[in-house]
Amino acid sequence: MKRVVTIVIIIVVILIATVVALPLFFKQNLLDYARNTLNKQLNAQVEVADLKLSLFRSFPKVSVELQGVVIQGKGTFENDTLLQLNSLRTTTDFKSVLHPSDMHIEEIVVDNAKINLLVAKSGEANWDIQKTSTGSEVKTQDTQDAESEFHLQLDKIEIRDVSVIYVDQAADMLLQLDDIDFDVSGQMFGSSTQLKTSGGVNEFSFSYAGVNYISKTKLSTNTLLNVNFETMTFTIAENELLINRLPLQLNGDVSMPSDSIFFDLGIQTNSSDFENFLALVPPVYESYLKDISTSGSATINGAIKGYYFGESYPGFNLNASIANGHFQYAGMPEDIKNIRAKVSISKPQGDLDLTKIVVEDAHAEIRNNPVDLLLKLTQPVSDPYFDATFVGKVNLLHLKNALPIDSVNMSGIIDANIMAQGRYSAIEKEEYQKIKTDGAVLLNDFVYQSPELTKEIRVPQGQMDFSPKQINLSKFHMLIGASDFNLSGAVSDYLSYLFSNGTLNGDLQLNSQHANLNELLRLQVAETNGSKQTSEEEVLAFNVPPRINFRLKSNIKTAVINRIPIRNINGVIKAADEKLTLENLDMDMLEGQLKMNGSYQNTVQNEPLFDFGFNISKIDIPAMYNTLAGIQKMMPMTGSSTGKISTDLGIKGRLNPQLGLIASSLNGKGTFSTNNLEIVNSPVFNQLSGILKKEKLRDIKVDDFMAHVNIENGNLLLKPFTTKVIGQETTVAGSLNTENLIDMRLDFMVQRDVFGPDIQKVLGVIPGNEKIKILPAGVNIKGPVGNPEVKPDLALTTKAIADATKDDLKNSLDKLGKGVLKLFEK
Repeated sequence: MKRVVTIVIIIVVILIATVVALPLFFKQNLLDYARNTLNKQLNAQVEVADLKLSLFRSFPKVSVELQGVVIQGKGTFENDTLLQLNSLRTTTDFKSVLHPSDMHIEEIVVDNAKINLLVAKSGEANWDIQKTSTGSEVKTQDTQDAESEFHLQLDKIEIRDVSVIYVDQAADMLLQLDDIDFDVSGQMFGSSTQLKTSGGVNEFSFSYAGVNYISKTKLSTNTLLNVNFETMTFTIAENELLINRLPLQLNGDVSMPSDSIFFDLGIQTNSSDFENFLALVPPVYESYLKDISTSGSATINGAIKGYYFGESYPGFNLNASIANGHFQYAGMPEDIKNIRAKVSISKPQGDLDLTKIVVEDAHAEIRNNPVDLLLKLTQPVSDPYFDATFVGKVNLLHLKNALPIDSVNMSGIIDANIMAQGRYSAIEKEEYQKIKTDGAVLLNDFVYQSPELTKEIRVPQGQMDFSPKQINLSKFHMLIGASDFNLSGAVSDYLSYLFSNGTLNGDLQLNSQHANLNELLRLQVAETNGSKQTSEEEVLAFNVPPRINFRLKSNIKTAVINRIPIRNINGVIKAADEKLTLENLDMDMLEGQLKMNGSYQNTVQNEPLFDFGFNISKIDIPAMYNTLAGIQKMMPMTGSSTGKISTDLGIKGRLNPQLGLIASSLNGKGTFSTNNLEIVNSPVFNQLSGILKKEKLRDIKVDDFMAHVNIENGNLLLKPFTTKVIGQETTVAGSLNTENLIDMRLDFMVQRDVFGPDIQKVLGVIPGNEKIKILPAGVNIKGPVGNPEVKPDLALTTKAIADATKDDLKNSLDKLGKGVLKLFEK
């Protein structure tokens, strides 16, 4: 007995080992077979990462799973991925493996798949990958018998986490279904059956010609289908369809007896409450519909009837109606009432271009202010024809009291009466005379406040008149903080800008009594990680919007930026190609005049590029030094100066996010000149008291001069120039680097009576000194701008004395040298 048990155990172990080993022996062969077969049958590149064959996972059933399936196109669609599938698993019984002619696949499970369907502009489709058979291929009798005996018996299909994207480049259409979960159960074989289907799409989106018609809508369904496999007719026995939260009833049937598909379907709402109609709002906006009370009725009904074959689509009609609609948010004093509308979307059998959309009698009221809309749209595919009218008067304070707009404060009245009629092709061709547009929008006492803005925006009065070509601003008065603006002019090509990706053109006149540029540059509140930025961190760099071409002629009486008062700003500001350009912008500032030309363009790093030309005439030096930080670095000696300065300077480089100069990026050149320059009690010149008379150094007058400068990578290079300092001829040259270090050389020709008393005594004992009337003296100034080191250079001085006193050269040099050195050692 013990021996029998041992034999049985051995047999069981061998069987189990065999069952475990079989998949390992055949796995690679099956994987290669799957790859080769798919690549032979399909005109595409097919990869299968792994194949798993299990006798235990669904025991006593057999489980076969393909993993990492990728199908990429060839030719037109080379490198485009048609299918990316994480897992495809089937389950069948062991008998089916032994007898394929009577195969019974019980389930198919698809998990985590992405399907990308693409139609090129040529009309080719990336899913048309089935290889066509050639005339030379002749099926054998065995092959025909095998095909006739093969029966696929399927009981269940599971689809998990699947997304489908359909892009039609020729029609400019996008259809996207994300997060699809679907179950189909029932016997999918024989002559007839009943199938249960359930599941849905978490996000369904549809856009056409760049317009989003459906955005992230949620779909779900539970359906019982009666199926006749002989006639391929699917009849809806029971159905529940949810679009977001709106319950609908679908009935009828679909049949596919041949290449055509026949539809005879009806759809209608299960309830006529207006509250259910609001369920059509996409889930992303559902939070806005919390805590509301509603009343009124709304219905949806429609039908699809006809066939689909080629370019002929079935006829359909969809009708929605709202009557006596009303809703009010809890705690809000105002409500939106008398809501009504009739929407019809219809098409007869045939091309999709026969579709017609009509919105009529669309109406709503807040208090006693009505809004009405009419819209008709035909030929939406080939050349949309539109006819729309909008008439309404909205009191923004009432609107804010009806809707929970907590973050902003609005008031004022918008009164609009606009109509538009024409074809889309006329917009594309800029044949605006074929578009009929008329109407106006009026603003009165408009006020807008937001946490995103540092100042409120007020429009006491504004009017925009519409024509097919342009919008005319006949009067538009705006107040922002301490600034006031009056705009007039025209904005043209707005239809092309809105509907066909065109450029918006504007030619405007801006008049202002005062503009506070400090407030305007900081109008938008800047935040980092949810907290407000410090003044050092706040980003003032701004982008010029794309697709605009604006010309703004300015006339601003007074303005202020930083601490600089400015008057009489006149000139042209252009915005085009995401760049701001200044043309002959004149202004009075710092008791002089400034003219600017140049450009500004932001970068992705918020470090704008600029290229400016400055023509400055007779600017007051103290005012300039005290208000312009850049001048303090470039010309530090102006800090203790009076007089006027003029310059003609071209400079380009980059700005930091706070609109400050990035010194190392600066390059340019120009000239500057002075009028009545006087340097008062300069610490630099005071260090020369050992050479020159002290009283001469208190108020140093400099004759008018013109100097040339170059700026290279932020380093300012001053070319040598000659002028008179305290009446002494002086040559000046030097540089200022990006680290704010100065290196300057002053070469004086000093008259005898200007030297200090100590040097006068030294000179008095040198034989032949009566011959000396004028002497050269050099000074080197090096180091930080605020505290440079001043060193005299007497090499030329001693040589000049030697030349003047040749009779006693050695004694003259010794006495002068030792005397001067003692003075500077004090």
